[in-house]
Amino acid sequence: MVRLLRRAAVPVLGVTVLAGVGAYLLSGLQPKVYQATSTLFTEQGGGSNALADSLLRPSPLPRGGLEQALHSPAVVKLVVNRLRSSDIAPATIAKVKRDLEAELSAGSFSKLKVAPDPNSPSNSNTGVVYILTARANTPELARVLANSSVAALQLWDIQRAQRRSEQARAALKLQLDVLDRTAQIGGLSTDDVNRQARASITRDLAVIGASRQSVAGTLDVIAEAVDPASPVSPRPLRTAALAALLTLLFAGGGAVLLGSRRPVATGGEGLPEDDSALYRREAAEARNVTSTVPQR
Repeated sequence: MVRLLRRAAVPVLGVTVLAGVGAYLLSGLQPKVYQATSTLFTEQGGGSNALADSLLRPSPLPRGGLEQALHSPAVVKLVVNRLRSSDIAPATIAKVKRDLEAELSAGSFSKLKVAPDPNSPSNSNTGVVYILTARANTPELARVLANSSVAALQLWDIQRAQRRSEQARAALKLQLDVLDRTAQIGGLSTDDVNRQARASITRDLAVIGASRQSVAGTLDVIAEAVDPASPVSPRPLRTAALAALLTLLFAGGGAVLLGSRRPVATGGEGLPEDDSALYRREAAEARNVTSTVPQR
């Protein structure tokens, strides 16, 4: 096998070099993709105020819930709205919008992703650290897209809290109406019970009303995205090295396979025969013929 590889070394190496150079040039022609990252922290537990925990804050997000929210039409719309308030060109924003909507339709996402930090403990009772990544064809667009997505997720989370607050407010008003109707028909045992119940509900309604403009979500930004220094793809050197390695393996294997199928000249015993062996065999045959001639 070594002899066959040595004989085919020149064409094999030539094809390998051509494959590596071609892959390098083709990879360099592909559009560049930059990736920016931002880090988020989502709380899993509330504060010390029971009313704030139950009524004024959204429910903690389960693992995977933030990713599903990012890939929802509501959040995509918020992301596009945030982009429109930036310095990005309208044509670029329109293209990003089309790409995000196309990914929503296909169910395959590459421009925006969010996942738990591998170094974050999965069984933490305080919260989970998430890493959001955004990909674009320029460093500035990747950074703005990542930060806009984080802001959109925070706004979506606050809207969750506001809806929860409105639902709690509606439920308390319903309880207050029930107390009033019950008092009118004499359903309450004493006036003191009526006054205490009304006072408690009225107090909760006042707290909710005062907190409607300051409802907080569960998402906090740990680190904002910055302009990436280099693209994540293409990588011409890596692509060229992989192409050259694969070509070398296939070309070398093909050379060994073709060389082993060629017919090889053999001697009397089925072994390869060179010129010196052929000369010795002819000389031995000549001596045998001479020895058989009768002597006078």
